[in-house]
Amino acid sequence: LGGGGPPTALYTLTALSSLPSGPHLNIEILIDKPSATDALDTRRIALRRNELSFNYYADSAWTDPAPSMIQALLVESLQRSGRVKAVSRNTLAIQGDYELRVDVRRFEADYESNADIPTVRIEFGLILVHVVDRAVAGTDTVTASARPGANDVPLVVSAFDRALHEAMRDTLTWTLATAR
Repeated sequence: LGGGGPPTALYTLTALSSLPSGPHLNIEILIDKPSATDALDTRRIALRRNELSFNYYADSAWTDPAPSMIQALLVESLQRSGRVKAVSRNTLAIQGDYELRVDVRRFEADYESNADIPTVRIEFGLILVHVVDRAVAGTDTVTASARPGANDVPLVVSAFDRALHEAMRDTLTWTLATAR
């Protein structure tokens, strides 16, 4: 909390190094830029003390707005898996077989009940759309959480990374199972 000037510390999160093994699918998946409320569609690292307000860590920020960062990490994670023919950010220039739409519902450090150490909470609403006929192939919700060892921004960011890995693993595993 506090601050007001430009952030002095920039943080990023990491892609998954692998996904659970499974068959290679001869499909192309496009990943839309995730939607999010204005409170989460920002480079600022969100925290909550209650359900009615948002705050942000002072002098700290993500390297990119959270939805853009999440999209890039989902694309990179699925590419690394080698489980599909191709994966890309959704652009008008590329025609894929499926489009993954992600709604970022939670992406914050939650200091519930004025806890001294937050719990990082991530929640994604998922829709997988078959591109050719725009039919919904499936919907799901993914949640993940992690706690840092102390109330320290670098440790909170590490907890974000662990929770995001869990959320991405569940998201991409569901996507591959649903796209078959």
